[in-house]
Amino acid sequence: MIKFIYGEDTFRLNEKLKNLKEEFFKKNTSNSILGVFDFAEGNFLNELKIKAKSQGLFSQKVLLVVKNIIAGKNKEIEADLLSFLEKFLEEKSDDVEIIFWENGKLAKNNKIFKFFLEKFSSEEFEILKGEALKKWIRNNFLDFDIKINPEIIDELAQGEAIDTSLINNEILKIVNYIGEDKENFNQEETKKLISARSEADIFRTIEFLSSGNKKMAMQTLHNQLDKGDDPFYILSMYIYQFRNLLKIGDFYFSGINNNFEIAKLTKLHPFVVQKGMGQLRNLNLEKLKKIYQTLEKIDIEAKTGKRDVKLGLEMLISEI
Repeated sequence: MIKFIYGEDTFRLNEKLKNLKEEFFKKNTSNSILGVFDFAEGNFLNELKIKAKSQGLFSQKVLLVVKNIIAGKNKEIEADLLSFLEKFLEEKSDDVEIIFWENGKLAKNNKIFKFFLEKFSSEEFEILKGEALKKWIRNNFLDFDIKINPEIIDELAQGEAIDTSLINNEILKIVNYIGEDKENFNQEETKKLISARSEADIFRTIEFLSSGNKKMAMQTLHNQLDKGDDPFYILSMYIYQFRNLLKIGDFYFSGINNNFEIAKLTKLHPFVVQKGMGQLRNLNLEKLKKIYQTLEKIDIEAKTGKRDVKLGLEMLISEI
């Protein structure tokens, strides 16, 4: 079995990969192995071929996850890869499953991309908008046996830049609030949980940070925490916003100052780019990368119990 999953919605793409891996290990509970090859980090084609041929030695079931083999844009491996895959398809081994994973917008004329679409079972995870996004939100609640008010779905689907990982955080927060009372919960009270209003505070905090106003940045953070905003949500929004600033900064610091041109290059909304450029005037690329790396470190340490997320956010502000 070979599957090809791709698209610009990183969260849903990763969720699909996680589900496919879980299905594999559920079917093959013992004597199975996993191999992951990320071509964004190097050329692992020879290792991939060796791993694909080694399954018969110990009657093992093998799952190979191959990432960014198209996005890596390594023309040297194109012919070799296609030749290997054609031979692999002819042999049709039931002991090896391969998942090709590609994040981002792919060129439709790419040879490997066209080959994957023609030969493999494929699924695209594009950025959801409008009714498609609302349906996805509704189905996520139904997975928890919760029939949610359409107004709440509309509220969750709003925003300048849709990020399904952030919406998923909101859904889980609501699900935890509702608990076991899935029939009689208060829809209006539930609606108040949605953190869309918090995005303005987060944006202001980042503006204070970029201008060096630590006092106001800390005060805004504490205001959010005092009114009950989830610190993990705040952290995820900081990461999301600074990731966007990095995308914008790559072009802004290279001399491109037209927000519409940057919006086209980054695929961000022109309004988001315009606001981001205003924040970048008080930063440089080195400082921006350092902040983002610190945020990622806080995220990892908080999720593994090595650091309190609130303390991590306070330290971030005080050390910038």
